[in-house]
Amino acid sequence: MPDLTTAPTRHTALVDQAVARLSPRWTTWTLQTIRQHGPMRLADINSALPWVGVHAMAQIARRMQASGLLDRPQAGVYDLTPLGRDAHHVHRALAAWHRTHLAEFPEPLAEPEREQPERVEVALGRLRGKGTIPLLHALAQHGPLPRGALRNEAGLATGSSHYRITQLQDHQLITRTSPIADRGSEYTLTTAARGLTPVYAALAEFARKAHPATTPPDQHVATAQRTVRASAATSRSPAASSELFSHASAPQPHVPAYVTALSHPSRTR
Repeated sequence: MPDLTTAPTRHTALVDQAVARLSPRWTTWTLQTIRQHGPMRLADINSALPWVGVHAMAQIARRMQASGLLDRPQAGVYDLTPLGRDAHHVHRALAAWHRTHLAEFPEPLAEPEREQPERVEVALGRLRGKGTIPLLHALAQHGPLPRGALRNEAGLATGSSHYRITQLQDHQLITRTSPIADRGSEYTLTTAARGLTPVYAALAEFARKAHPATTPPDQHVATAQRTVRASAATSRSPAASSELFSHASAPQPHVPAYVTALSHPSRTR
């Protein structure tokens, strides 16, 4: 499949749509709890997730139903929609990425892998927020860039780009090429950000399933313009990576889907 060098607008939009749908608080926990137990009444979901208030859980369920993740096969009972079940593949990719790049003490590879909701929500939190995906894409396509050029390539206003760039540094997804923040310093992707390829592939595929009839066609004129800029930037910087958003990565290994529902999650979000 094409990467964002050939179809940048479409694929960044798809990834953004998927992150917006899956990243709200407690969405992952709710999806994986119902996936484990099957159709559940709201009171049973609350019993499995006792740290979520009753009224908050009702709002979460309504929001997830409106976004196409949950269905009500009968009064008072919630179940996953086909789209909600497809989130399993995204969770698996996110958990694997978190385990490899963000966990302070990664699980040994010999142990059975788990789709830990906390890992997934932390990983989604790194990708959430207006401008995050365009900024990462700009660096993937054009290589190290100074702040002004990075802001322009991502199409962000000065204030919002400053906030998001600082946040991405805190989240260990981008870093400066020079430790000194002078006018000539540039930003580049970290190893963790370069490892996001399978995550982006899963997110884009999820978004395509959510809106199969409204996925926009390739914009050939915009593509040609961006390809010219990308070629110039790549020739300037060998560190540029057009594979960050590639969809040709190897599939993730199968991970059993279950939730340690009695474990209390961290509240540092």
